[in-house]
Amino acid sequence: MKTKIIGILFCILLIAAAIPATGAIKGQIKQECNKTILTNIYTSTSQNGIILDQDLDENNRGYTIIRLWGSHYEMGYAQAELLGNYIVQAVNENKAYLGNNYDQKREVISDAVWMPPGIEDEFDGMVDCLAIIHPSENIDSLDLKVLNTIGDWEYGCRSHTCWGRYVEEPIKTLSTRRLDYPFPYSSAYHHVLFACDPDGSHRWVSMGWPGTITVVTGVNEFGTLVSLHDYQSSNADIAAGRMARMVACRYALTFATDPDVSTHLLATYEELQNYEIMTGTFLNYYAPEGYGGVLTCHPQQSGPDFYNLRTPQENWHHGETMITTNTWTDGTYTPVDEDFGADAYYNDENAKTFESHWNLLQVPGIGNWKNSHLFSVAYQGFGDMTIWAEGRLNNLGRRTPRLEWEWSDLFDSEKPTKPNIDGPAKGKAGTKYEYTFYAVDPNEDNIYYCVDWGDGTEEICVGPYASGAEATIIHNWTDQGSYSIRAKTRDINGFESDWATLDVNMPKNKSTTPFLFLQLLGQLMQRFPLLARLLQLPVFTRLLNIQ
Repeated sequence: MKTKIIGILFCILLIAAAIPATGAIKGQIKQECNKTILTNIYTSTSQNGIILDQDLDENNRGYTIIRLWGSHYEMGYAQAELLGNYIVQAVNENKAYLGNNYDQKREVISDAVWMPPGIEDEFDGMVDCLAIIHPSENIDSLDLKVLNTIGDWEYGCRSHTCWGRYVEEPIKTLSTRRLDYPFPYSSAYHHVLFACDPDGSHRWVSMGWPGTITVVTGVNEFGTLVSLHDYQSSNADIAAGRMARMVACRYALTFATDPDVSTHLLATYEELQNYEIMTGTFLNYYAPEGYGGVLTCHPQQSGPDFYNLRTPQENWHHGETMITTNTWTDGTYTPVDEDFGADAYYNDENAKTFESHWNLLQVPGIGNWKNSHLFSVAYQGFGDMTIWAEGRLNNLGRRTPRLEWEWSDLFDSEKPTKPNIDGPAKGKAGTKYEYTFYAVDPNEDNIYYCVDWGDGTEEICVGPYASGAEATIIHNWTDQGSYSIRAKTRDINGFESDWATLDVNMPKNKSTTPFLFLQLLGQLMQRFPLLARLLQLPVFTRLLNIQ
């Protein structure tokens, strides 16, 4: 009997729904539902990367500062998520630049050595992401590898470093590197400062372009500035099994991990002697406080291709500075092509400022290809340094602003706390419940709350909120069962807390449908007096009293 009565009521409601005035009711119901839609949702473009700063013009010239973390695969994937459009541009411009030689370069690179272990995973992650976001481009790992060896084809440089009497506390070492490179295409004017934080490895920062995984200029957590200079690059050997010099630079930057920095130069030198180089070069390894040196690399040596380890020499400015250009020196004299005034600069034995060290390699003027990018490090200690960088935007003197970052800002070492989750642990399926999330960031950075409801719905991130501010989110589980809410905090620099959990149980709610039905029926009765009088008949009033 009860079923028949409900069926009659349902027919009445269908009739009422056909009345135009019911549109207002539908609108009201829809509005109530929309109250559960969060208007402050932040959807990160990557779980393993974040753009800290970016300024690009209409031609994509400018700079990006990006932090990547996680496994090597995740770092590659994240870079493609965040910079995918610019990577595609770079790959296509590189293809056009190399023209008929492009297939030959792919063939050469296919047989090259890629180190360190994990670098191939970074390419795989990038390729997999690009296949999703730019499927029509058909970019494969060889396309990216050719892009990542552009430094084997041409460029020149200047570098200098100092310590001891030439610096003043808290600075222990100053190192500056200038890349001189005639950029062949527009995407090379998009300068990217990469802050890399891979699982199980020390951190590093490098200056490159979209799609860069290898290194031409970088500094690791120990304060060692590693960079490449042109030296006899016309002496090349593209035979299988050789290592591109940008790959060697990346390997050198990340190889040594002993806490004793004094061991790093020799350990890296001995490791690289196990490989053959593809293109002649100087490889700077400016470890701090005089523990660095310069490796000469030549593909046509009778012995190891990495040879002649140059170290600071006492009879050149007290052995407390080094200089590298594109011309040979054993360290006891100034290279013949040194043209930036290093001798005069170091003849003055007063402590150098960071600004003066930087300015020594600045090349003012218009119409030259020098000073393609400038990268300078003031080292105070392990993981404690200031980094300045800037890049050229055209050949008419336009440049990025000087990017000034503390290592601690690129790598925020203090993670936010994991959130406290406050809300019911038991309820009824199909019912909306409020959950409040609370966390703090030790640096007072703004934070996001990222929540996984455990029911297969998409994880959401809401914010940003001030550190210590609560966020309340409404959710309902449509099916009965037990679920585990997982929540984590992410600050604006991408640092994440551990997961917090709250187990909830949602048994089947048998009365949900009648309750909603009666709630809607009550609204219709208020809206339509005739319907209300009809429902006052005894048969209906008895039904309305049933719960």
